Amino acid sequence: MKRVFVKQNNGAGDHCLSEDTIQKLKAGDKSVLFPVNASDKPSPKILSVHPERCNGCGLCEMACALFHFGEPDTALSRVRVLKWNGDEVYLPVLCQHCADAPCKAVCPNKAISVDEELGRVVIDYDLCVSCQMCMAACPYGATMFDVNREIVFKCNLCDGNPQCVHFCEPKALVYKDVDDLRHERALQYASKIRRY
Repeated sequence: MKRVFVKQNNGAGDHCLSEDTIQKLKAGDKSVLFPVNASDKPSPKILSVHPERCNGCGLCEMACALFHFGEPDTALSRVRVLKWNGDEVYLPVLCQHCADAPCKAVCPNKAISVDEELGRVVIDYDLCVSCQMCMAACPYGATMFDVNREIVFKCNLCDGNPQCVHFCEPKALVYKDVDDLRHERALQYASKIRRY
C-alpha cells in the first residue's frame, strides 16, 4: 500500500495518510473516519488553525462532510478552506467556539448553548428554527446554511474527536489541551528574532 508522507519544516512533525485512505475518503467510505474513544475523558481543548501550514488539499472538508452528512461534498463541510492570491495562500475557517458567542446572544429560541465539558458552542436542533440570525452574527462566517435540508450548521468538534484534524496532513488543524497550546504558542513567539 502506497503511503503519502508530508514532511514539515515548521515544527509540525511528519504526518501520513495512505493513498488508499485518501481514495476511500473521496469516495465517501465512512470506514476511514476515526471513532470517538469511549474511554477518553472529555476535556476542554482548542481546535487551533495554523494557516501557514495549509496546502489547500481539502481533505479536512471532505472528512467533515462525510462524518456529519454521510457524503464527502465539501459544500456541506463545517470547515471552509478559503483561497487567496490564486492558489498561494489558504486559510481554514471554522467556528472559534467563542466564550461570549455572538451567535448564542442573537438566537431568538435559545437554540445555541455552550457545552462546558468540551468547551464548544452547539446548536440544539429541537429548538432551532433556521432563522439564520446566528449566521449574520458570526464574525468569522463560520455558520453555514444547507439549502436542501433547510438547517444552519457549524463546527461542533465532532463530539470531541474532530475528523478534520485526523485528515489534515500538513497539521494546519491541531486539537490540543488549552494549556499545551498556550505553552506551544509562547515558545513559538519567544523564538522569533525581533529587529528594533
